[in-house]
Amino acid sequence: MDPLIFGEEIQRISISLNKKVMTNVKSLLHHYGITPFQYHILLIVERARTMPVTKVADEIKASPSVITASITRLYELNLVERYHSKRDRRKVMVELTNKGKQVIQAAEKDMQQGVEKLFACYKEEEQQQFLTLCRQLDEHVT
Repeated sequence: MDPLIFGEEIQRISISLNKKVMTNVKSLLHHYGITPFQYHILLIVERARTMPVTKVADEIKASPSVITASITRLYELNLVERYHSKRDRRKVMVELTNKGKQVIQAAEKDMQQGVEKLFACYKEEEQQQFLTLCRQLDEHVT
């Protein structure tokens, strides 16, 4: 295939898929009053249980100021708690509240069902191949 045509088709498909998937994800998460970015933050914090805000920024590859603004919004929604580290008062720690734990568990269940629906057109083996190819491309692209 002509590289230019291939590139244009990949770009067209990427834009189309991103728009469709993000529309569905935003709609699903709107029910919980959070954005996809905030959902990602909640997932990271849930897995770590408690962690410094700077580490959240590192994991998401976003600036600390962007993370701080998002965590402030999650704090206002009573989904996370912030506090200074007892060992190092310069570090601000974040962890999920009980409400945050409930929201992330329910949202994860809904997201899982959404992913299952999205990839229902593929057999399990094809899903694994798709994931492998996406990972390879992600590692290759700088």
